[in-house]
Amino acid sequence: MFDATTDIKLVVQAFAECWNRHDMKAFAKLFAPNAEFIDVVGLWMKGRDEIKKAYEFTHAKRFKNSQLTVSDVSIRFPSENIATAKCRWVLERHVSPDNKCLPARHGILVLVLSRNSKTWSIIDSKNIDIIEGVSSHPQ
Repeated sequence: MFDATTDIKLVVQAFAECWNRHDMKAFAKLFAPNAEFIDVVGLWMKGRDEIKKAYEFTHAKRFKNSQLTVSDVSIRFPSENIATAKCRWVLERHVSPDNKCLPARHGILVLVLSRNSKTWSIIDSKNIDIIEGVSSHPQ
């Protein structure tokens, strides 16, 4: 039997695996029906269906051949049935709106998960681009 930390890491890994297969049906199932997701450009998706539709659209175009790698997964448990997972990500092989190859992007993904019975589902998510050269604190 897995422990909760392992279960959460499996959800984070599944996020990347579904993305890389461009399987937005499986991707959407990682989210609770009433989940919310704010992406790197500030699109605020409300509900599993809206998340699925938004990513089906982008994976048909800009992210069609993209590959997502996640690393440095950090997990906390504010309560027994709630977890936060943060990870670093690298996105490669994505294109601009005019279909030109773009350089790799780096960011941080923040997931809030809830456990129902034995299954963990994403209930809230925020995706953040890391902008190189920008510092908000003294060096």
